[in-house]
Amino acid sequence: MFWFAHTVTALVIARTLQGLSAAVVWTVGLALIVDTVGKDQVGTAMGIVSMAMTVGTVSGPFIGGIVLSKAGYHAVFSIAIALIALDIALRLVMIERKSASKWIEDQRTAPPETERLIRPAAQGSSPYETAANPEEPERETTQSNGKPAVDDCFTEHAHNKKKRPVPGIVRLMCSGALLVILAAAVVQAIAYASFDTVLPLYVMATFNMGPMGIGLCFIPLFAPSFFSTLIGTAVDRYGGRKITFLGFIFDLPTFLLLRLVTRDTTQDLIILYILLFFAGFAAALKTVALMVEVSQVVEEKEKECPGIFGKQGGTAQAYGLFNVAWSGGQVLGPLAAGFLVNWRGWATMVSVFAFVSGGVAIILVITSKGMLRFGGGQ
Repeated sequence: MFWFAHTVTALVIARTLQGLSAAVVWTVGLALIVDTVGKDQVGTAMGIVSMAMTVGTVSGPFIGGIVLSKAGYHAVFSIAIALIALDIALRLVMIERKSASKWIEDQRTAPPETERLIRPAAQGSSPYETAANPEEPERETTQSNGKPAVDDCFTEHAHNKKKRPVPGIVRLMCSGALLVILAAAVVQAIAYASFDTVLPLYVMATFNMGPMGIGLCFIPLFAPSFFSTLIGTAVDRYGGRKITFLGFIFDLPTFLLLRLVTRDTTQDLIILYILLFFAGFAAALKTVALMVEVSQVVEEKEKECPGIFGKQGGTAQAYGLFNVAWSGGQVLGPLAAGFLVNWRGWATMVSVFAFVSGGVAIILVITSKGMLRFGGGQ
């Protein structure tokens, strides 16, 4: 539709379909990554995702512009269609970890004694019963570790079929820990998206820059994303909440110092580039850490009440909520930034974002269990 659209209506419909597609791919993709990698490697994996997303975001318009100028309009969409075809092919040949594990299990012809070692029996049951009924859930009311069993985590009981269990998405939306993460994601998306709207206009008015100069200003903003894999490793070691806190703390002085960029001088331009780099670094910290924190919240809920989100788990639903929060922030960002600039100017906008970031950092400390022990792990 983008390729052959000749009306605004067709472009709007195409854009809507593109947004729906992106939402599905983003949500399911993140959930698939969490299911594939070990829990100790989620941060590194999300760092790779963040870096890949940045590479695509930066290189896409650059390559598209070159192809458009050298080969014409149709060549751009030909490349896009080819990439989509490659994407579909890769998805068709991909085997999910759960499917692969089940296939390997079906192919295994181990004797009962070996089967007992491969698949440990649930506490309080025979190993052979577990092997014969791998899908049978535990029905005890309490576990040996003192946590509630599956039945205690649901509102319905086995003998009362009239009541229905609370949907997993509702349980996630009522989770205070997840709500804090989603709120932080909204703030992060607002701050990051605001640069797309306000920064070009500000540098054009302050430094009399053209399109090339404006484009150069975004390089220090995107460059720190290439450190996302290292950030992900730090998240795995120290915890997502602590790295998120660092990101918001970095934002506080960075946004406040952006007030100093007011004159058309080389010194102010250098200061702008440096501060944009720190803003990009803080954004990379927050983006990777927040994506990891979503999976950790679901994991903790599953530990407290095994099976609370059903057979498929709640990871995909949690990342769906995260995608909604992030998209909402991207919508609100340009609106909020534009309003603040028109109301009081650039200095007011960056000051508001600075204090909001500081407020989020305080909330992260208040709502965290182990933030004060910053030197240790999770």
